[in-house]
Amino acid sequence: MSDETDLEPPELAGAETVGRITVTQLDWWNEHSDAFSEAVAVIEWDELHVERRTVGPVIEERPPQRLTMTVEEAAIVLGISRATAYDAVSRGEIPCIRIGRRILIPKVALERLLDGAGQ
Repeated sequence: MSDETDLEPPELAGAETVGRITVTQLDWWNEHSDAFSEAVAVIEWDELHVERRTVGPVIEERPPQRLTMTVEEAAIVLGISRATAYDAVSRGEIPCIRIGRRILIPKVALERLLDGAGQ
């Protein structure tokens, strides 16, 4: 059985890299720059708290809740299968941020996407 870290992340349709972050639906992120700023803040917070890192400032208080979710967590919230969620991410239907091999769905982006779906 192979380790999950050996798996290559799926290719993302229409993905563009902004700094260290790869996003899908760049137009959506441009329209919602506050959501992008929040996502960047979460990433920067995570990078400061990697256990093996010993240099740099330490932020003592962690945000009360995570601002992002995994694709699997988004699938549960949306009531779809894991495979369907990964397909939607790869097609650019679910806004995401890629950090290295990790694909994260900012909660604010998912909420705004769903709010806009009813219009």
